Formats: sequence, structure tokens, C-alpha cells
Amino acid sequence: FATTTPPKSNHEIAAAKFVEAVAQKTNGRIKIKHYGAGSLYNAKSIMPAMSKNQIDIGLLHVALVGRRSPVLEFVGSFGAMGCWESYEHYYRFLDNPRTREIASAEFEKYFNAKLLSAWSFGTSLIGRRDKAIATVEDFKGLKMRTSGTAMATMYKALGVIPISLSSKEIYTGLQRGTIQGAGSGVSRWRRSKLYEVAPYLTVDPTIPYFSMWLVINQKSWAKLSSSDQKIISDTAKEYEAWTRDYAAKEREEDFAFLKTEAKAFTELSQEQKTKLVNTVKPVMKGFAKEQLGDQYQELWDLLEKSK
Repeated sequence: FATTTPPKSNHEIAAAKFVEAVAQKTNGRIKIKHYGAGSLYNAKSIMPAMSKNQIDIGLLHVALVGRRSPVLEFVGSFGAMGCWESYEHYYRFLDNPRTREIASAEFEKYFNAKLLSAWSFGTSLIGRRDKAIATVEDFKGLKMRTSGTAMATMYKALGVIPISLSSKEIYTGLQRGTIQGAGSGVSRWRRSKLYEVAPYLTVDPTIPYFSMWLVINQKSWAKLSSSDQKIISDTAKEYEAWTRDYAAKEREEDFAFLKTEAKAFTELSQEQKTKLVNTVKPVMKGFAKEQLGDQYQELWDLLEKSK
């Protein structure tokens, strides 16, 4: 069982608890060896390892999975970035049994894996070097770090000049002025000290609680008895709920810390959030239609019905 998130993060704690719970429920019959924090594979190499039967269980990165499958990019929230009206809106979409069915089929097709559950990791903040983003107009003309076509498409709709940088380049990019702003996970803002170079922070209105995918290799799954399959499946879902609670608590703790370090910490008003959704939605709808093909209508309908 390989995970790739930072030590002591939400997912590393959940993974250890998951392994322990499965052992307890099977009286030690099923022993899962956990290789945490990228010690066996990194976020990129874990994906071919899963496809090639080199690993039994893995926690796959939502953004990287989306690069293989436009459907999973959409289900993972990024393919409809800026179109989620609230965190609850996205969770309702993700929890729809049909959404899970669609995602499961994609994991079987592209990763030779069965989807067990979606573990919540956290939300995002946007930071600027010079002033906080308080209105939709504040995005216009801003050089912002983007990752992937969906994010670049969404930001362009807001008038942003997208600059493609890896997550490792965010700090130096902000420090040198290559970019004026960037969005990243709340925990990264704190632990990588991004607030030092972009001290004007805004709660990111474009991304919900994003989740990583807990999957098991299909060959490994087939070797299990139906009763053991149920134990692993049920336990995976238990820790899906656990990660949601933990991510929400961790977010509040990180917010409290960052509010003491940032020069400004703000959140868009409901009026501005609605304006943002209305601005980007037609563009992202067109992007989704282009990317998803025959599956576009069903997925977009699921998004709309989940409001």
C-alpha cells in the first residue's frame, strides 16, 4: 500500500489507521504493508505501478489521474473548476452513486484498478504578492501560476494571464515576480511558507475540498474472498468520512495560523462568488463538452442536479 502525501498529513494518518483497522477486523489475517510519504513511489510513478500490477493498493493524486482521463479530471473537480457553488455542492456530486460508477469504470480502464473511496485532502488558497483578491475584477491581467489545461482555461475566463509552473516552482516564481499570484492547497501555504512571498491571501472560490483516490489493483482484488472484499471496501469508506472531518479541522487550524502570518486574509462575498461562477461556467461548460465527448451531458447533468 503506497501513499505519496507529506509526512503527518491527513492521508498519511488515515492510511496508517486504515491498515490497522483492516488487521483488527480480520484478526490479523490480512496484513497490509504501508509505504508512506512517497517512500516507494512518487505521485507520478505510482500510476504506472498500479497499471502494471506492481502494487496492491495506492492513493492516487487527483490532478495527475485527471491527465490520463478527462472524465476523472471532471469527477475530481478540476474539469469543472469554478463551477462548484459550495463545498457541499461538490460533495453531493461526488457522492452520487452514478458519479462513483462512472469513476470506477475509468479506473478499471486506465489504471487496472478498482475504486475503493475518495479521501478528502483539503481546500485551496490564492495568494498575491501585492494585494488580496477581493472581487472578480481583481483577477484581470494578473500573472498566475496554472497547472493543466482546465485550470488555465478557467483562469483565462477571469482575465488572468496563465503561467505554467510546477508546484515546486511556486515559491521562487512568486519571489522573483515571474508570477504575481498562485493558488495552492491550504497546507502547502503553511508548510512551504508561501505566505512569505505572497502575503495577501484569499480563500480560493474555484476549488472545493479535493480528494485523492484510494484504489486496489484488480488482480489483488480478485484474489480476495467476498467477505474480505467487503471488509476492505467498508473500511475504505469509513476513512473517506474520517478524512472529510479531519480535513475540515486541519483547514481551520491552518487558517488560524495563516491569519497571524499574512498581511491580509479575505474571502469573496457571496455576490462575488456568484459572479465568478457565472463568468467561468459558460467557458468551462464548453471545455467539458470538448473533453468529455459522449459522457459530457450525463456528467454535466449530475453537476447541475447536485446544487
